[in-house]
Amino acid sequence: MMSRLLPIVLLLLFSCGSSNDPLQNDSWVLNSTYAYMTQTEQMAAELNYTEKVAFISDGLFLKSQTRDGETTTIEGRWVANEQNGNSGFRVTYAQNHPLIRNCFVEPEEFYFFSGDLLIQSDFTPCDGPEYRYVRSPD
Repeated sequence: MMSRLLPIVLLLLFSCGSSNDPLQNDSWVLNSTYAYMTQTEQMAAELNYTEKVAFISDGLFLKSQTRDGETTTIEGRWVANEQNGNSGFRVTYAQNHPLIRNCFVEPEEFYFFSGDLLIQSDFTPCDGPEYRYVRSPD
């Protein structure tokens, strides 16, 4: 059943815009982090950085973080995937970077939907927080 839902999720993901541009993107901004060890949520406004991720329809993925007025952007490739019963997107990068949050050797991350949130939680097995994004208004 999940494999039948994946095309619907992808359709919904890219049908939000009215453009026929093949490079249309779906952008999300960091809303909060959640630490399971302490069961505390920290809102993005309390962090000393902002972060945005974008899924471009041709498979390009961009993650940018702005800290102290300087923006760092990394690039990866996304594909629809399923992990632990969650339909979402596996993002792979050409090389490791501090903005890639996971507990394994491969430079990759997995993003999935939970309600209106886009979640990246590959860092939680290492006691890192879960990153929660909301759809960007622009």
